Amino acid sequence: MGKEKYTVEAGEDLLTYTFYSDGPKGRILKIVLYQLVSKDLYNLAFGDANGNQHEFDDFVRSDNGDTELVLATVASTLYNFFEHYNGALVVAKGSTHSRTRLYRRYLNTFLDTINKDFILYGELEGKFERFKKGLNYQSFLITKIEK
Repeated sequence: MGKEKYTVEAGEDLLTYTFYSDGPKGRILKIVLYQLVSKDLYNLAFGDANGNQHEFDDFVRSDNGDTELVLATVASTLYNFFEHYNGALVVAKGSTHSRTRLYRRYLNTFLDTINKDFILYGELEGKFERFKKGLNYQSFLITKIEK
C-alpha cells in the first residue's frame, strides 16, 4: 500500500506472518494468522506473541507508539497471502469494539489506496456491502482485484 512498514517473515504455509514492533515498550513480536473458516474464506487474526511464535494474544494492548506502522504491516501481508491464495476472501474484525473502530478509521483513511488493489466490504446488521466511508461497520471482508 506504499506505506512504511516493518519487515515481515512469512511461514512455510504462507498463512502465518511475523514481525517485530519497535518502540518505547521495547521489541514486541507480532503474529498475523490467516485461519481457514470455510472454502476460500479466511479469518485474519493478529496480536502479540504469547511466549512462542505459534500463540498470540489479540486482546493485549502493546501501546508501543507505532499503531499505524503495525496496521500498515498487517495490511501488507494481504498482498503475499492473495498471491498464493488467489480468489480467497478474508474477514477481519477487532477483538474489541474499540479495535474494530480503530480498523474502520484506518480503512477510511486509506480507502482510495485500498480500492486500487482490493475490493473491501463492510458488515452492517449481518449483511455485507461495499465499504463506504463514515459507516459503523462491525466487520470487514476483503478480496484482491483480479488483474
